[in-house]
Amino acid sequence: MKCFGFALALLLHALVVSTVMGLTSCSSARCIFSRNRYIFSSKQTRLFSLSSSRSTDAEAPKKKARNKRSEPYIFNGTVTIVDRGEHHVVVAKPPTVVCHHSDWSGSRSKKRTVPEIPMLQRTREAVQERVNLVHRLDRGASGCLLLTLAKSDEDELDATASLQEAMTKATKTYVALVRGEGKIHGRDLKSEGWFEVDRSIKDESGNLNNATTMFRFVAGQDNDSGNLDRARASIVLARPKSGRWHQIRRHLNGLSHPILGDSSHGNSETNREWRNERGLPPERTCLHLLTLDLPAKDMFPSGIKAFCPLADDMMSLLENHLPDVLKEAEQTLREEEGIELTSTQRGSEEVPIQLTVQV
Repeated sequence: MKCFGFALALLLHALVVSTVMGLTSCSSARCIFSRNRYIFSSKQTRLFSLSSSRSTDAEAPKKKARNKRSEPYIFNGTVTIVDRGEHHVVVAKPPTVVCHHSDWSGSRSKKRTVPEIPMLQRTREAVQERVNLVHRLDRGASGCLLLTLAKSDEDELDATASLQEAMTKATKTYVALVRGEGKIHGRDLKSEGWFEVDRSIKDESGNLNNATTMFRFVAGQDNDSGNLDRARASIVLARPKSGRWHQIRRHLNGLSHPILGDSSHGNSETNREWRNERGLPPERTCLHLLTLDLPAKDMFPSGIKAFCPLADDMMSLLENHLPDVLKEAEQTLREEEGIELTSTQRGSEEVPIQLTVQV
């Protein structure tokens, strides 16, 4: 029995020695033994024994850097609620704010110095309950944004689908600020009143879809081919009959009157001029959803009517650089369309919000 035990001890000793020799013979690796622990490191791998949580002094700074977390970002702002019902809420979307996070918005958000807070999250904080988007507005656009309360999609209710169907028959009136005085190929677009543009548009997948938009050129001015020191621009109303990708922006560009600030379908030289010389904010597209009028549905027997005053930045551009155009437009819209650009709708509410985001 003693011989057997002695032989087993010799065998185990030989196994340990061969293992140590094998590790130390590796030129790209090193072993450090200390108090029943070891650290094995190479250029690709680091293994730490379970018997100790301590690391070498060389590893300590790296471990500390990995565990370091930046301070949370605190967002303080307001959400303007312009209409609210039992199952829905309409808020005023500011320019350059996304409706929700997406792969596209995420690529732009990486360039920002602070986290981006979408309207979906802002509205949820303002009403203190979950909400769902019924439609979207482009990042650079502003105006009425319709959402449903999430609880209205539960218990066999489907408010979101109901309103999305109603949106196909809704009257959505946009205000656009465009380059040009409202004349093209001998046509005086202002004198035509409401007119229709029926031109198919490709979607994001390249599929061609029918698209129809009603336009009215309300007021505009030229600059006498550059002889007058003033902006060449117009105020246009737009009512899309279909909801295609960038429909209004593309139809106006087709009329050679691109929306100011439109980086995708507009004129880059004009955009630079307005940004550098007239203070057009970065990422701003001068398109604003002024009124939203939805027909009655089962859960919405009175329909939905919402109004969002023209955003401050667009109004400032008009007051400072197109005062005569603004004056003419306000009179025409009031007398012929029953529309105000700046009146505050009764019942609108400013809700302060605070959100904490871990960066």
